[in-house]
Amino acid sequence: MFKQKFVVTSNDIDGNLEIKLSSLTRYMQQVATDHANKIKFGHIELSKRGLMWVIIRMQMKIERLPRLDEEFTISTHPGKDNGFLFFRHFKIYDKNNKLIATSSSSWVVLNYETRKIVLKPFDKKIPEETSKEDLLDPEKVVGEASLLADTRIARYSEVDMNGHINNTRYVDYIQDAKGTAFFKENRISSILINFDKEIKEGDVVKVFSNKSNPEIIHGKVDDKDSFSAKVIYVHR
Repeated sequence: MFKQKFVVTSNDIDGNLEIKLSSLTRYMQQVATDHANKIKFGHIELSKRGLMWVIIRMQMKIERLPRLDEEFTISTHPGKDNGFLFFRHFKIYDKNNKLIATSSSSWVVLNYETRKIVLKPFDKKIPEETSKEDLLDPEKVVGEASLLADTRIARYSEVDMNGHINNTRYVDYIQDAKGTAFFKENRISSILINFDKEIKEGDVVKVFSNKSNPEIIHGKVDDKDSFSAKVIYVHR
């Protein structure tokens, strides 16, 4: 188990003075990166071989989000893998060590140049752990969405070190399609995202929704899914 503490700053929050979900997932990504590097399975080692980690699915259950100036802790550990599909779990605790959110994610290793999955990328086993609070491994999003909710262009500021739009920004795409007024009255209690195809700078992304709750969302580039999601909302 690997843990890091953080404090919510004014750069992290939305109009409700809560941490933006995309900001929280960026912290989670940083903790995962730091832990993977510590155990010698991270970006530092993979980049020497022209390889990279890519997340393909993520799910999260949220009791509440940390607020401005609040201290919180993120813990993470790898789950059981099958040699080419790798799982990582997260827990978010408040300063009183109360569990306020849980997450699970699945990852693959790609060749940076070809963008192809590398089977058996490691000679040794990633040390796995389990916890009774672990979520099940994230599943495929099932459902259709045909109502256009938003159209946007992927920009330079969203590109990460792998040369594509960072996965945490997809959460912004989902929430931007709803807007401030909606989130004044509602919050996300559960989210499942499938990262189907990378989005590149300059891509035109159309976000489709079934405009229901649970909400099914498909983000498409050239009429093909780049991401899909299932989101459950509750009233504040």
